[in-house]
Amino acid sequence: MSQLVLTAVGGDLDDTVSLDLGPEGSPGVDDVVIEVEAAPINGADLLFAAGWFGVYPEVPAAMGAEGVGRIVGAGSQVDPTLVGQRVIILPTFRYGTWATRTVVPARNVIPVPEGADPLQLAMLSVNPAAAYALLNDFVPLQPGDWVGLNLANSAVGHYLIALAQRAGIKTLAVVRREDAADHVRQLGADLVVLDGDDLGERVAQSLRGARLRVLFEGTGDPGQVAQLVTAVQEGGSVITFAAVTGQAPVLPLADLIYRGISLRAFYILNWIRDTPRERLERVYAELSELVEKGAIGAVVEATYPLDQHQKALRHAQKNARTGKILFVPNESAM
Repeated sequence: MSQLVLTAVGGDLDDTVSLDLGPEGSPGVDDVVIEVEAAPINGADLLFAAGWFGVYPEVPAAMGAEGVGRIVGAGSQVDPTLVGQRVIILPTFRYGTWATRTVVPARNVIPVPEGADPLQLAMLSVNPAAAYALLNDFVPLQPGDWVGLNLANSAVGHYLIALAQRAGIKTLAVVRREDAADHVRQLGADLVVLDGDDLGERVAQSLRGARLRVLFEGTGDPGQVAQLVTAVQEGGSVITFAAVTGQAPVLPLADLIYRGISLRAFYILNWIRDTPRERLERVYAELSELVEKGAIGAVVEATYPLDQHQKALRHAQKNARTGKILFVPNESAM
């Protein structure tokens, strides 16, 4: 079995991530063995390797949080009919997916359709689920309601725009570059505004009197949050789902106290942990059906076998990427 392993926390990934060639692990009574078809490199994986994520690595740590594959073995307490099925692997950061095979508890996999693109399925458990939860689990939204999101050119932003459009919810997207603005317009965002001077005024002009029910915030930039929260209706919400600046989002005192704007947070691992299994299966079934129909998806910029992991990780850390980077563990370098 081949597996990418983190050997030290922090530092250059060229030095801290290595390819481990060893015997295949044996499943426990409640485990399944999965032959991995594809596994993405997410920003959270890079934060995990740096020691900046909500789960701290216990080195040597298996790398890769989510992916898709086929069950090829199962423990004695697992339903034997699962063997042979394609499944997505729910993220825990404890069982690596950047591997040819991985052993995980059966509770951490969910069957998915055979006909869907495995590269898209590999990315299903984190970003599409986060977008779904943001739209459905915080504020009761109705067709015609407005929501705002910064970090709109992120993977979560892409899925959120697509899901909102299907639900008739209008989106105001904030991005930092004109090429990103063109992209989110093509995805279906109703209004797109470039970050910069007088952002709050330009957002208000674009909305023409409408107000945001909720702002989905992913930057952690206090200045930008202060500008955008002025467009949120009284008693509305700001939901933080990322912090690319490394800062905690802050609401101006007047908005927090006098206008009753609430600040809440979303973390995908907590959502998966706290959501009943029946609902998880229902949500992922709905999302995988949309993937199979081509209704949602992410641009894939490149795929790499495990033995090109240094090249893949460097590619994933580039700022000007147009799509996602994935490992296809059972392919070899040509």
